[in-house]
Amino acid sequence: MKSTLEKNKCEAVFKIALTPDEWEKEIENAYQRTKNKYKIPGFRPGKAPRRFVEMHYGAGVFFEPAVDLCVNRVYREQLQAHPELDVFGQPDVSFDKAENGDAFAFTVTVTLYPDVKLGEYKGIKLPKIEYNVTDEDIDVRIKAELAQAARTVSVDRPAENGDTTVIDYVGTVDGVEFDGGKAEKYELKLGSGTFIPGFEDGLVGAVKGEERDVKVKFPDEYHAENLKGKDAVFHVTVHDVTTEEIPELTDEFVKERGRYETVEEYRAGTRAMLETSFASRQRNERIDAAMKAVTDNAECEVPEKIVAAEVDRMWDEFAHQMSHYGISPEDYLKYNNSTIEQFRAERKEPAERNVKMRRVMRAVIEAEKLEVTPDEIKAKLKDPQVRAELEHVVHHNGGSVEEYAYNDILTDKFFEFLLANNEFVTEVEKADAADGAQKPKAKKPAAKKPAAKKTTEKPATDTSNGDK
Repeated sequence: MKSTLEKNKCEAVFKIALTPDEWEKEIENAYQRTKNKYKIPGFRPGKAPRRFVEMHYGAGVFFEPAVDLCVNRVYREQLQAHPELDVFGQPDVSFDKAENGDAFAFTVTVTLYPDVKLGEYKGIKLPKIEYNVTDEDIDVRIKAELAQAARTVSVDRPAENGDTTVIDYVGTVDGVEFDGGKAEKYELKLGSGTFIPGFEDGLVGAVKGEERDVKVKFPDEYHAENLKGKDAVFHVTVHDVTTEEIPELTDEFVKERGRYETVEEYRAGTRAMLETSFASRQRNERIDAAMKAVTDNAECEVPEKIVAAEVDRMWDEFAHQMSHYGISPEDYLKYNNSTIEQFRAERKEPAERNVKMRRVMRAVIEAEKLEVTPDEIKAKLKDPQVRAELEHVVHHNGGSVEEYAYNDILTDKFFEFLLANNEFVTEVEKADAADGAQKPKAKKPAAKKPAAKKTTEKPATDTSNGDK
């Protein structure tokens, strides 16, 4: 068998040619692998000689299975012979005209993952990303939790913005009711902007049990053609006026929540919770910033075929998300005045960046020889919750928990490497560092030779044993 390999940036081309004897062996192999499926009168399945099968089904009966078996086997052998090739996806196969006495010839073309030329990935000075919990942050969080604990109460006073009115209403234009202009026991929060301009303002000051007419004008751009720009009157009956009563922050309130005993403990717990949240946010944003910088500094040309596959993956993920809401991705796009073609076009650049980032990440891991040991995998899988989560992923995507644990650990090691080897500084710190690097170091003045000391003393007497 003759084989050649031509390799360029992101593509490898294998050209294969088989001699008549080699092709005959492929035909015989196809016969042996498929003979049980042929029924020949007078023979049990699989027992008919090859020539009888060819006589009954035609001389070329084993051609297609021979092609499939040959191409798959030769392709696997070529990949094993060239482990340096990082192949993406399935190959493209084309059949060539056999020449020079050969019996069968074909070409296998495969896309290769792009090579990465790393740029600067250590010692990069990045803008400072830091989140520290302040007393104001704690106050905002507690205020939100108090609002969640609010209870709705009726009030015996005129309605104000922020109150909720329970109303019946009937709308008319020129004294005639219109479709969609009538409701009973409708809960409307004043100031919410739910109704057309003027309606909610017209209920400010209303009290429980009151009836009043509210005059409004429909917007010129209103969705209903028959109401655009029309003056209307809504006859409104107010059944109730309610407001949200927010509890006071007291030890009693805190105890009722069941987590703390005092307000002081509650504030301390809130601070601890926010510090954990802020630290996670800070870490994630620093990783994103460092990864972006390292990727921007690297050279990596991603083939269109790989970009298209990544867009396909993004589409599948989007469709899966929409399925949770009971809507098809096509309907969602249509509702938002978009199309599948627009979706794919808009995702092309992010898809290319995703692939490049993954290749850069792999290149850094190889350059720094980051590794995961079997003991680290075992330790991670000892956590029942972690194992359960990974088993859930395996159930939906295949693979093994050990593979996913390995990838999780390796990814964490890579992120920790990025954070440990790059610096997040303020603009002032960055400028100071740049100035320090540019200024030449001042040379120390050369030490002066001390002047000879004048003396009237006689030289010391030589006490050696030498001759005088």
